Amino acid sequence: MLDQEEEHVLPSMDDLPPDAQEELKEDIVLQKRSRTIRQGKQDLWQIGLKGQLAGKANWYNTRKVEEQFPHLI
Repeated sequence: MLDQEEEHVLPSMDDLPPDAQEELKEDIVLQKRSRTIRQGKQDLWQIGLKGQLAGKANWYNTRKVEEQFPHLI
């Protein structure tokens, strides 16, 4: 069993999230999550703005994203 070497596949640079201390070069959707509340399922988007640190990105619901950031959808 020790004679067999396992091949480790590393993720590409595109698969990795941006560094939290790196300044963003454009508006970008960092993550999208869904959560269930009493009124039903709600989608949340983590939006990073140009010039902002990725670690300081805020979460918005779909309605706010459509109003404030229509270019990201």
